[in-house]
Amino acid sequence: MQVSKPSLQHKVMIEAVENHMFQVIIVDEIGTEAEALACRSIAERGVMLIGTAHGEQLQNIIKNPTLSDLTEKSVDMLLRGRNPMVEVRRRDEEFNVVIERWKSYD
Repeated sequence: MQVSKPSLQHKVMIEAVENHMFQVIIVDEIGTEAEALACRSIAERGVMLIGTAHGEQLQNIIKNPTLSDLTEKSVDMLLRGRNPMVEVRRRDEEFNVVIERWKSYD
């Protein structure tokens, strides 16, 4: 599916899964919080994601708060009730393989 306006990319991503039931979603340039949230939603539905994110080097993406959660596992600990009990929720990363592309100059 082609995105008519970049600002609508996150909506088109969700529409692709909800209405067309694709098994693989390819996203060019994930860069906004809305797109990152759409990636999380898509991954939770069991759809494979292939995406790009732009940075000078991989560290730029890992340190970017909008994008870093997509490549890292997350663990939340919650305390509940009068006698607090710890509940641990684990969320897997949406992208478990990261490839850094370098320019080569001959």
